Amino acid sequence: MKQFLFFTLGCIIITSSLQAQQLKGIIVNKKGEPVPNSTVYIYEIAKGIAADNLGEFQTTLEPGTYACEFRSLGYESVKKDIIMGKENRTIRVELQETSYMLKEVVIYATASNEDPAYRIMRKAIAHAPYYRYQIKEYTSEAYIKGSLTIDKIPGILKRAMKVNDNNFDINSIIGKPLVMESKSNIHFTSPETYQQNVVALKSSIPKEFNVDKGLSIMTSSIYNAELNGRISPLAPGAFRFYAFKLENVDYQPDHIINKIKVTPRKKNPNLFSGYIYILEDTWNVYIADLVASELGTTLHYRINYHQVQPSVYLPTTYDVSMTMNTMGVKGSGKYYASMKYNSVQADKTQNPVAINETALPDESEEQKIPPKKQKISDELERLAQKEELSTKEAYKMSKLMSRMVEPEEVKEQRESLEIKDIEKVKMKVDTLAWKRDSAFWTNIRELPLREDELRSYQIRDSLSGGDTVSETSRDRNEVVLSIDENPKTVFGKITQGGVWKMNRDLSLRYGGLMGGLREYNFTDGLWLGQTLSLNWAIDKNRNFSVSPSLYYATARKEWLWHVSTSLNYAPMSLGRFHLSAGHISRDVNSQNGESRLMNTLAAIDLGQNFIRFYDSRYVKGDHYIDIANGLHLYTSAEIDKRSILRNRTSFNFIGKDIPENIPSDATLYPNHTATNITVELSYTPRYRYRVREGQKWYVSTKYPTFSVAYKKGVDLFADNSGPLYDRISTSISQTIKVSPFEEIDYLFSGGTFLSSDRLYPNDFKYFRNNQMLFTASDFNRSFNLLGPYTASGKWWMEGHLNYQSQYLFLKNLPFLQRFSFDEAFHLHGLSTENRKYYLEGGYSIGFLGLGRAGIFTGFTDKKFDRFGVKLSYPLWNFMEKPLK
Repeated sequence: MKQFLFFTLGCIIITSSLQAQQLKGIIVNKKGEPVPNSTVYIYEIAKGIAADNLGEFQTTLEPGTYACEFRSLGYESVKKDIIMGKENRTIRVELQETSYMLKEVVIYATASNEDPAYRIMRKAIAHAPYYRYQIKEYTSEAYIKGSLTIDKIPGILKRAMKVNDNNFDINSIIGKPLVMESKSNIHFTSPETYQQNVVALKSSIPKEFNVDKGLSIMTSSIYNAELNGRISPLAPGAFRFYAFKLENVDYQPDHIINKIKVTPRKKNPNLFSGYIYILEDTWNVYIADLVASELGTTLHYRINYHQVQPSVYLPTTYDVSMTMNTMGVKGSGKYYASMKYNSVQADKTQNPVAINETALPDESEEQKIPPKKQKISDELERLAQKEELSTKEAYKMSKLMSRMVEPEEVKEQRESLEIKDIEKVKMKVDTLAWKRDSAFWTNIRELPLREDELRSYQIRDSLSGGDTVSETSRDRNEVVLSIDENPKTVFGKITQGGVWKMNRDLSLRYGGLMGGLREYNFTDGLWLGQTLSLNWAIDKNRNFSVSPSLYYATARKEWLWHVSTSLNYAPMSLGRFHLSAGHISRDVNSQNGESRLMNTLAAIDLGQNFIRFYDSRYVKGDHYIDIANGLHLYTSAEIDKRSILRNRTSFNFIGKDIPENIPSDATLYPNHTATNITVELSYTPRYRYRVREGQKWYVSTKYPTFSVAYKKGVDLFADNSGPLYDRISTSISQTIKVSPFEEIDYLFSGGTFLSSDRLYPNDFKYFRNNQMLFTASDFNRSFNLLGPYTASGKWWMEGHLNYQSQYLFLKNLPFLQRFSFDEAFHLHGLSTENRKYYLEGGYSIGFLGLGRAGIFTGFTDKKFDRFGVKLSYPLWNFMEKPLK
């Protein structure tokens, strides 16, 4: 009996496979030339097929008659029946160029000569939230093919680049296509969860890249506010970013298609250009043909939508092409996806009664709406009945539609303090996926392989030692290109520095002989020595480090030393404890002083000293902890034995006379030991965060940060004239994202000395200022023309207000919009007991966050004070490792 069952089952499988025949085709124009980027849609099985750039496609169909639609941008769609028998079939489909006519649609233009496209786009934007959440669930099949060809990589990158920590020979893939194909079963559930089961997988990508899960399906919807990280033309507020023009109207028997040109108002990598095709009356997207460019890389998206069931349009084909020419790297790539929908279930509970145009056929009875939504529903119905919407009404309708149809879990995620990185696509690879034979691929492949692609498969198979690739245990695709910072030889590590992994949890970093020169200044001379750093990973989220330093100061003829330890012990509360001690030279303005690395360059090259040094023998402990979300407590205690330092050398390349370390007009003070205690509390309401590998990372908030700090000077030692004071300060600060292209940043603070029985220059309240032409500080929260070491009296108030925009003045000029820079206004003010009014205004240009150039004007007591130019280079902060 069992043998009979197996025999019967085998016959069924063999018979069904024999019944399915292959349909091959090519789509051409009237001249017989291939039509690239064309598509096929088979209505009976709700299947889309993306043809390749030569207009060719293939698929397997069981015997029967199929209604097929052949479509390509710029051509009239062709619908024809294809009869499949018991033999394979090859067809040739000719498309005619489209001859659109605007006809009477022009009458929609308003008295203000507004383009008719705006009437259509307002309707589409208003309905977008409904289509975003229209589908509750579906199952589908997807054939995906991707290819990438890297034509050029600069030699310096090739020599240093590592692939997933493997010393892979990059030259072996230059100029050769890397191809990957997959066949997947997909189960979608609202709002954005995809279970992708890969049943067949074939790749010519080298195994070192670890791309062994196949290509993911595209999940970003054009109905979202963002499409693949860029502003969608259907986003609320889209009219601020895009101009629209109705170019053509295609009148078909069952629908009207509006071809709308999408033009970004500014040339910006976050914006698309191209075309979007909108169906009249239903306001569905019919075709999206959009292009985005950034830093030499251009992506061209072509997405086709079909009605897979009444009133339900879903993407059936994806055709994405990429060209890359950035930083000397050149290449190109393609991504094709063909979708076949087996079952589709619309979410009837989320279908507002107001949207009569999009109601499903079986929804003849009025849905029951909770009382809280009734008012929204009534307003939606009123707006939906209007022939034309104003821009304000379109945005309002979109907002009301979102409130009506948005799933509760999306609302909860948006309002939750914790931002959870939800894995949209959960991929699982079938155990047989890599083992499918050529006959299997012949049946499921929907794009023919080219000669170079076949050759790339053969090379991969020969390297893997067989026709298949063994399965791996990785959870996801993982491609990490990195630059190896560690020299490969012991000699290289000794001379250049590097990291020694002593075991899995313990590592030692050494600066190398080349890092033996730390700095140069006129009080110490050269610092010659070394810093080591020992790091111990206690567990996945907690670590301990100790960093001893020993340097010889050539001018002082003394050994300077420093030891710091740090313990990160509470990753979810950001608990950190830091203890340090040493004998070094320190800046009198230790909180807001200049970069010591930049001061070194200025001293040795220009004979200028921008830092006032003093001799410090100190020990300090500080602690940081989250008391509650957004509520941070910082405490510290320090004992610092202070002594005045004078210049001991004057060497500089230009032989300039150098200024004294302590100016003649500065107050001299006796050697003393200071004891300081600091307590600071800051609070940011609704500070959203992410948890990654058990550690908390703050991300964003819509609210300002409030802080209050108390600092006290205590004289602990006998026969010592230590500072005695009580100081309190408070501040409010915030960065407001006004739009994707502009933001406002502000900081207002003030404070006073409650008591000041004994103060030294080290204990004053100093303000951050940028003395040098080049500075490591940004321009937003520092004074750029204020005199060096400006300090407060008994009280102070300061304010910083900045407006940054990608389109302020210069960027509005069309020929400059292709360059990546932004502009900013800066306004800074200060008032102290000694300086009643100081005001500073400026304008700056920023370059990709790497640096800024600005011009500033300062006024003292309403009178012009000075004018200056400054260059900010924040990367100095990463290059310089300050002693704490």
